[in-house]
Amino acid sequence: MHPLNSLPVPTLVDGQVVIRRPEARDAATVLAGTRDPLVREFMQGVVPHRDLAAAERWIAEVPPLLWSAGRAAYFSVALDDGPSVGWAELVDLRPAESAAEAAVWLLPGARSLKMASAALRLVCRFGFEQLGLRRIDAYAAADNMPVQVVGAYIGFRRAGFRPELFRSSRTQRLHDAVYATLVPEDLC
Repeated sequence: MHPLNSLPVPTLVDGQVVIRRPEARDAATVLAGTRDPLVREFMQGVVPHRDLAAAERWIAEVPPLLWSAGRAAYFSVALDDGPSVGWAELVDLRPAESAAEAAVWLLPGARSLKMASAALRLVCRFGFEQLGLRRIDAYAAADNMPVQVVGAYIGFRRAGFRPELFRSSRTQRLHDAVYATLVPEDLC
């Protein structure tokens, strides 16, 4: 696995969907996403930003810090060169296993199988092609079928079930999770 901090943040395109370095212009999307009930229900550790300035500060500080530390790759999801409509990430980088965990969220107006699968496919391609990962994992709440469908659509295979794996950022409810995994040969 190549060290994340040895790579520049790329811009990757799949049709109209782009994943790119998070920028100050993405703050409104990040603010809205951290306040979105579904993002907060099904993603762990999402704390809503107080205001636009707080989201701008977070974008300026946290993604570059975690990238340079080799801990997480964060991307804004956008349409062409337009404003961002969501977020994609590779986290829990495990060099000894050549593995990481992927996640994507989109704002309500952009939620579709086409958008979500394109964003997830791009972040996985980055992981396989540029980081040299041999496996990417994903977890979805057992009651979040749309996310499971998106993963299956691009080649993730269900690998297990984890009772009460994560706590909702919104309700603090424990969610059972479906665990899925993807290897480079299965990415479609």
